[in-house]
Amino acid sequence: MELCSAGCAKSVSVIDGVGEKTLSSRIRQNLRNLRKKSLIGQIVLTLLSVELLFFATFASLKLPTPTKNNLERYVRSQVCLLVAELPADLQSRAQAVFPELSQPVESVRVGSYTAVLPLAVALGYVLGLPLCLISVSIFFLLGIIGPKLGLFMFASGGGFDYWREPGFGYLAGLMAGSWFAARINIDDRKSWRQALSAVGGVLVVHICGLAYLVGSSILILLTEGQSAYLSWQPWLSEQMRNLSSYVLPYDLLFAFLLIGICFPLRWLVHLLTSPDVVGRKLNRATQQADVLSEPSV
Repeated sequence: MELCSAGCAKSVSVIDGVGEKTLSSRIRQNLRNLRKKSLIGQIVLTLLSVELLFFATFASLKLPTPTKNNLERYVRSQVCLLVAELPADLQSRAQAVFPELSQPVESVRVGSYTAVLPLAVALGYVLGLPLCLISVSIFFLLGIIGPKLGLFMFASGGGFDYWREPGFGYLAGLMAGSWFAARINIDDRKSWRQALSAVGGVLVVHICGLAYLVGSSILILLTEGQSAYLSWQPWLSEQMRNLSSYVLPYDLLFAFLLIGICFPLRWLVHLLTSPDVVGRKLNRATQQADVLSEPSV
C-alpha cells in the first residue's frame, strides 16, 4: 500500500509539472500575440499620422487676415452676401433697418492657411508618447530627404536646402509641440490638460519658429555685416508677421477644434495599441510564470 501511494503521488507530481509547463508556455504565447497586435497597431497609426500630415500640408484654406478691421470687413461682406440672397422686399427691409448694408464693402485681405501645426498638436494628444514623436519625426525627415526619392512632403518642395526657408523653424518645432501636447496628458487627460496641450503645443512651435528667424538674423549680422542685416531686417519683420502674428489665432482655434474632435479617437488608439493591457498582462503573466517555474517542495 505504501509503495502504491508513493507511486501515485509521484505520478501526480509529474502530471502537475507538465501542466504547469503547458500553462506557462500558453501564457508566454498569448503575450507574444498581444505584443504582435500592439506592434501592428502602432505601425498602422504611425503611417496614418504621417499621411494626414502630408495631406494637411497641401490642403490650404482661404481665410481672412485676423486683424480687427479686416475681420470686420469680412463679416460685413458675408452678411451682405447673405442679404443679397433674400427676396427683393426683404432686402429693402434689411437695408432700411441697417443702412450700412447698402454701402459698398471694402476689399478683404485673404491668405492661405494650412492646419499642419494644429494637426501635429492633436496627434500628440491622441497618440501620446512615443508614437506622436515618431510620426512627426518621420514626416519631417521625409520632407528633408524625400526629394532625393521623388517625394515632396512640404508645400515648397523640401530637400536638404530647405533650412534656408523662413518656415523651417516652424516645421522643426512640430516635433517639440507634439511632444509637449503628449507629455501634458501622459498621466491624466482632464479638460484643463487638454486646453493646456492645445495652447502650449501651438506656442512651443511658434517659439521655435521665431527663435529660428531671430537666430538667422543674428547669424547674418555676424557673418555679412550690418549693411546686409539692415537690408534683411524688413524681410524678417514681414516673415514674423506672416508666419506668427497672422497665423497664431487660427492655429489656436483649430488646435482646440481638433483636440475636441479627436477626444473619442483615444479609445481607438487604445484598442489598436493596448499598451496598458499588454503591460498589465505582462507583469501578471511574468509573476505567474515565475511561480509555476519554482520547484515544488
